[in-house]
Amino acid sequence: VAGLVIGGIAIAFAAQKTVENFFGAVSIGVDQPLRVGDFVKAGDVLGTVEKIGLRSTRFRTLDRTLVTIPNGKVADMQIETFAERDRIRLAAVLGVEYGTTAAQMREIVSGIEAVLRAHPKIWPDTVVVAFSGFGASSLDIELMAWFLTTDIGEFRTIRQEVLVGIMEVVEKAGSSFAFPTRTVHLVDSREARPEPR
Repeated sequence: VAGLVIGGIAIAFAAQKTVENFFGAVSIGVDQPLRVGDFVKAGDVLGTVEKIGLRSTRFRTLDRTLVTIPNGKVADMQIETFAERDRIRLAAVLGVEYGTTAAQMREIVSGIEAVLRAHPKIWPDTVVVAFSGFGASSLDIELMAWFLTTDIGEFRTIRQEVLVGIMEVVEKAGSSFAFPTRTVHLVDSREARPEPR
């Protein structure tokens, strides 16, 4: 009798998981937070949805590995679907060297904004280019813009064009990009010693 009870409990737990995964599949089918072929982030998994089954969903990661997650868990996850976005954001902080003058900074900021606004694939409603602060080894410029594309390959091409244009602006202004530096002050030990009496 005890064996039958234990066996019955085990079967009930197994059936519970099966039912949970089935209803998870139904929930995914109704809400459609993801579809086969979508590039998504589901929990800690980043990849392309390869198959949505009755029990589980399979994701192909960027490393080309296959991750299988039960549908019951997928239905409870926060899912970010990149396929649904209408544009792709570029956000960066550019650091120029501390030798840059105020006039050069104004020229660089206005030049970068002109490069962005001149590109036909940049969303013109919001373009942010601003001198944002004094970094540890650079003068920092905040940059944010949206590209009017949903294709990651096209995004990379446009991003390259924009970044090369930014390099030309900085070079033309007579400045350059900063890199981590450290200034060391040396003190002569003889100067630090008290004079003998």
